[in-house]
This record gives sequence, C-alpha cells and structure tokens, in this order.
Amino acid sequence: MSTDYQPIDCHFYDELEAAATQRRRVDLQYFNDLRQLCLGSGVIDTFFIREKVEFMRLKSGEEIRLDHIIRIDDKPAPGYADYPDFSCAC
Repeated sequence: MSTDYQPIDCHFYDELEAAATQRRRVDLQYFNDLRQLCLGSGVIDTFFIREKVEFMRLKSGEEIRLDHIIRIDDKPAPGYADYPDFSCAC
C-alpha cells in the first residue's frame, strides 16, 4: 500500500458525507497508519485535510485516512472491490 495519498472517488465521498449528515453509525474496515487491518464502527463527526491528505474524524476522536477505507457498511470502497469482506455476520 502506498503512503502517498490517493484521492477517493467523489461518489464514495458523497456516501461518507451522507452518513455524517445523517449521524448514523457505520461499520468500517480500513488500514491504520501501520498498515494493519482494522474493523470498527462509529459516527462520522467531520472531514478535514492535513498535509494534503483527507481524513475523517469519528465522534470517538479516531482519525481515518479516506484512501485507507476498505469498506463502509456493506459497500466496498472503489479500489477495494475485490478485497475480502472481514466483517462478521454473527
């Protein structure tokens, strides 16, 4: 995985913004800064740019790079469509 920021698809960004506007809890799969797979959920609080990289901040305070998001709810992020779904339907 490249450390250079890759701008995300504008339609996917719109979906993230819609979830934030609706203040709904989303299930997330993403890579953290150590390139570890993370599973979590939360409510998107805001979006911001730091050093030319787009992030979202969850209400919990956690910050996630937008180009590291693999999946939100049951929708894969563009570029990760062939990536396995690690969510648990338990």
